Amino acid sequence: MDASPYLDPAVAATFGRVAVPAQFAQPARDLAALLAIPRGSIVLDVGTGTGAFARPASEAAGPSGIVVGLDPSIAMLRAAEKREPSRLIVGRTPGLPFANSTFHTVGASFVLHHCRSYVAALADMSRVCRPAGRVGLTEWGPMSNLPAQVWRDIVASHVDIERLQSAFRDLVPWEQWFESPDNVERALADAGLTAIEVTRREYTVALTPADYVTLKEGGVEGTLIRQMLTDAGWSDFRRQANDVFQRRFKNDLVFVRDVHLAVGTKP
Repeated sequence: MDASPYLDPAVAATFGRVAVPAQFAQPARDLAALLAIPRGSIVLDVGTGTGAFARPASEAAGPSGIVVGLDPSIAMLRAAEKREPSRLIVGRTPGLPFANSTFHTVGASFVLHHCRSYVAALADMSRVCRPAGRVGLTEWGPMSNLPAQVWRDIVASHVDIERLQSAFRDLVPWEQWFESPDNVERALADAGLTAIEVTRREYTVALTPADYVTLKEGGVEGTLIRQMLTDAGWSDFRRQANDVFQRRFKNDLVFVRDVHLAVGTKP
């Protein structure tokens, strides 16, 4: 995703500070547990961001193991290196810069829906995984929540929703497709993986209204909205979003998101 807002150091810093502990850390820990990462193993974290999955992977692999975090955003990697012991490298899937059968375990936490071809991305992840090694991923489920609906209502009053959704699908083409657990399983099977396990879990997310709006503004959708508005229009949008969320949710914004966790074994 070449137009990613996560190339911005300020967005990357906010992502690591707010989004990771609130939304990404626990699913990443559960994915690491589901993968049963062996001590002393070599692990690849594809789309590591600021290291949500690399952290529990490093803990599982132990001091004799190696965890490599790969991401296309230098800004994300710079934010990650301040807190992660993993090796960090700029790159993406497909096009992983590693030899065949390099890693015991390969993980991708909320990554595949961003890829232009999830098929090619997963095939490359499987390629660099050793035989009998495991590949795992997390993807968002379809559960709706009140803050998301409030956000959509505000957005609809400022931009053409159909145009926004079309632009979003161009950058994040597979988000809705991966909401189905059957599609998650199918993706792993099509990559040649076996012994596939897909599980759905629910996570409670707690944020301040200000942090929620900041994350939405700094995400892909927020970036597209800003591109569709004038400077004055963007200022009005931000002002209304902050006012509405502060009024509706006061100091505590709590909601639930569902996540698909899936692992498969390379024959």
